[in-house]
Amino acid sequence: MATPGQLQMYNKLEVHEMFSVPEGPDGERKRIEVIPDEKVSNAVVLHTWLEDHTLGNLLRMELLRNEAVLFAGYKVRHPLDHMIELRVQTTPAIQPEAALRHAVKNLQSECSSMLDQFDEGVRRLGGVEGREANVEMSPEPEMMESEAFSAEDAEGFHQRLEAFEQRHTFSPEYLPTSPPASPAR
Repeated sequence: MATPGQLQMYNKLEVHEMFSVPEGPDGERKRIEVIPDEKVSNAVVLHTWLEDHTLGNLLRMELLRNEAVLFAGYKVRHPLDHMIELRVQTTPAIQPEAALRHAVKNLQSECSSMLDQFDEGVRRLGGVEGREANVEMSPEPEMMESEAFSAEDAEGFHQRLEAFEQRHTFSPEYLPTSPPASPAR
C-alpha cells in the first residue's frame, strides 16, 4: 500500500486480482462462462478469465477455418479485466460449443506437433543428449578465442580495433546517414 505523499495508482490491480477468477453472482468461481446469445440463433458468448489476445486470436482463427462457423470474434473489454469475450455463431448443423471444442482439439494437436518438431530439430543439432550443439556463433570464432580481451590490455584492444577497421572498410559515401554529395561546379 502507498504511504501518504506517494503517488497512488487507483486503477492498478492488486497481484491477487490479476491471477484469480472473480466470483460470479451465485458465489461460484468459473474461469469460462458460456452465455447463450439471445439476439442471434446458434450463437454463444464466452467470457474467459485470465486470458488475453494470444488465446482470443488463436481461437478466432481456428474457428474461422471451420465451414460451419458463420462468425467468430473476440474482444478484450478492458485491459485491466484480464478477460476475453469470444462470440461464436454457427450453422444449425453444429452447436457453437461443439465447434469450439473441435477448434481447441485442433490447436492442441498443432501445438503438440510444433513441440515435437522443435525437439527433433534440437536432437539433430546434438544438444539434447548431453553434447553441445555445433553451432557457429561468430564468423571468426578462432580469432575471438585467440584475442581474449582483459581490462589491463587497453593497447591490445586498440590494435585489434584498428585491425578490424582495416579488414572491414566502410566508405562514407555509402552510409545512409551521410549527407548527399554536393554537385560539382
